Amino acid sequence: MSILNSFLLKTSSVMTLCISFVASHFVLLIMMIYTFPVINNQIGAKAFDLLPFGYSVSEAKSIVSNLNNPSADLYLFPQLTLLDLLYPFLLALFLSSLLFRLIKITESKRKFASIFLIIPFLAMISDYSENICIILMISKSIEISETIVILSSTFTVLKGVLTSISWVTILVYATKWFRLKILYRNKKQTLTKPKPH
Repeated sequence: MSILNSFLLKTSSVMTLCISFVASHFVLLIMMIYTFPVINNQIGAKAFDLLPFGYSVSEAKSIVSNLNNPSADLYLFPQLTLLDLLYPFLLALFLSSLLFRLIKITESKRKFASIFLIIPFLAMISDYSENICIILMISKSIEISETIVILSSTFTVLKGVLTSISWVTILVYATKWFRLKILYRNKKQTLTKPKPH
């Protein structure tokens, strides 16, 4: 945990937060306007990554069978092996760094709050695990069985849940920071207000 805190201490400056936010959302934008529309159009449905509640074996088989060679190649690269390699890391870096900064400025209990710093990186690991499963199915390196689909689907759901928890935690700490800022301002105004003679 101390290694993570030392790392986040370097990445939680306003400048670094702005860079990681812009970089992560730029990659997301490329996926949303370039790769996913092509893939979704070919399969006639949403890609694996865009199904937050998971998918069944029949849905997985349908997605893979509807992919032609160009769309399968596009899904494998740049979608899964470049864009979806960069995006989870950049997003995890942004979320964890922002949370670290909020925890620090709100002077929250570090030991308890530090647990939340790991969550964005757990979401990243889930995303990478999902990608591996999807690559195995799309490349037909493995038979699309109930086991691989349940595994892949679980990682898809898990990354969404963990990312949502991260955003909610940030919202909670941001609200706390805003409240403390208002209380500090009111206290300062009270102290500087001239006393009546």
